[in-house]
Amino acid sequence: MSGERGAQEGYLVVADISGYTAFLVETELEHAHAIVHELTTLVRERLVPPMRFVKLEGDAVLCYADGAAFGDGERLAELLEACYFDFSNRLLDMARATTCRCAACATMGSLDLKFVAHFGAFVVQRDAGVDDLAGADVILIHRLLKNSITERMGYSAYVFFTDDCLQHMPASLELPRHAETYELFGETTGGVHDLEPVLHQMREERYEYIGSADADIELTLHIPAPPPVVWGYLVDPVARLRWACRWGDSNPDKSEVNDDGRVGTGAKSHCNHGPGMVSSREYIDWRPFSYFTCHTTTQVKGGFISSRAVTETFEFVAQDGGTLVHYRMRLINRSRLSMLLFQPVALLYRGSWAQWRTNLLSVLEEDRAVLDAIEHSDADAVMPFSRVEGTVSAP
Repeated sequence: MSGERGAQEGYLVVADISGYTAFLVETELEHAHAIVHELTTLVRERLVPPMRFVKLEGDAVLCYADGAAFGDGERLAELLEACYFDFSNRLLDMARATTCRCAACATMGSLDLKFVAHFGAFVVQRDAGVDDLAGADVILIHRLLKNSITERMGYSAYVFFTDDCLQHMPASLELPRHAETYELFGETTGGVHDLEPVLHQMREERYEYIGSADADIELTLHIPAPPPVVWGYLVDPVARLRWACRWGDSNPDKSEVNDDGRVGTGAKSHCNHGPGMVSSREYIDWRPFSYFTCHTTTQVKGGFISSRAVTETFEFVAQDGGTLVHYRMRLINRSRLSMLLFQPVALLYRGSWAQWRTNLLSVLEEDRAVLDAIEHSDADAVMPFSRVEGTVSAP
C-alpha cells in the first residue's frame, strides 16, 4: 500500500560520517561495516525523536521534523550538539576497548561526523509503511554534503545551517558565513557551527548534579513525550509560561543568554512565580537532553522574608515512550534553622509540582497536533496524554 501526503514545510537534517569511503575501501569490510553500523545506529537513536527517521544512506542518516517541532530552533542546535558529543564518546570508547589489531579497528578514530540542516518544503511519500521524502529541498540537502567547508575553514566536524534554517533560530546564534554553488540551485548560503570546541567544552565543564542521596526534596513525574520535547517545555520561557507560571506574570520569563549567545551554562532567567515572589535562576550545568542544574534564588517582594538560595537539578530519563522528569533540590544554607524552616516550604513544593503536572499534561493535549507531526503519522496511534498518570514522590 502506497500513499503520498501533501507538501509541508519543516526541518531537513542529514548526518554524515566523514572519512567513510576511505575507511570502507582501505580496511577489512566485516569490521569496518560493524563499526559504521554501530555509529549510524547511535546517530539515529539520538536524533529520533523528536525528528522522524527517513532512511539510512550508507554512512548518512536522513531525518525530518515538522516546522513547529523546535520552537525557536535552538533545540535543533542542542540536538545536533548532543548527538555529536555522544558519537565522539562512543567512538573513543570503542577505540579504547578493542583488542583487535585489524586496520579497521586501528583506524576507526579517523572517522568524524558532520551535519547539514535546512528548512524547506518536501512531500512525504509512504510505501509499505516506510516514509521517503521528495522535493527540490531534499535534493539540495544531499548536494550540500559535497561541500568545501573542510578545505576552506578547516572544520572536520560541523553543522552547516542554511540561511533558510537560520531564519528559524535565535538571532544571537552568530556563525561564520559560507556559501556553495550548485547547478540548477545557484548559490546557497548559511552559517557553519564548528563542533570541535563544543565537544571540548562539554567534556571539560565541571559536573554539577544533585542526585537522590544529596537532595532535600525529590519529585518525579512521567510525561508522555520524548526527552527533547519535554526539555523544551521546561527551558523555553514562552512554553514554560503556559504551564508553570500562568498564575503569575502574564509575560514570559526574562532570559539572559551566555557569552556564546545561547541558553546554556552561564545563562540566566528571571521568573515571577506568583503574587509577591520573584526567582532568579543561573544555569551552571547544561547537558541536553539529559539534565540541567541551576542556582536559584527566590525572594518575596518587599524583603520581609529573607531570600532562599538552592541548587536544582532537572533530570530527563526516557521510559516507555515518554519521559521521567526528576526534580531534585538542595538548600545551599545547611544550618539547622534553615533546614527547619524549609519543612513547610517542602509541602508547597509538592503541591505545586502536582499542579504543574496537571497543567503540563493539559498543554501537551493542546499541542497534540504538533506532537502528532513529530512522532506519529496515524492519529489513532497517538498516546492519549490526558489519560497518562504521573507520579509525585518525595523523600
